[in-house]
Amino acid sequence: MEKSERRQIPLAASLAGLRLIGAGAVLGLALAVPASPAQADPPRPPSTTQSEDAPES
Repeated sequence: MEKSERRQIPLAASLAGLRLIGAGAVLGLALAVPASPAQADPPRPPSTTQSEDAPES
């Protein structure tokens, strides 16, 4: 059996590949996590009395 030749990959190319893999992993995680609904203000109880700011008549 012949020994396969190993090609040298420049460092810049290997780092670019690692960055691309990392970006894909981050994007995959972002898409896998379900989005939480926007936090709305807590519901206020209905007021049965007049507001203190309203002028009395």
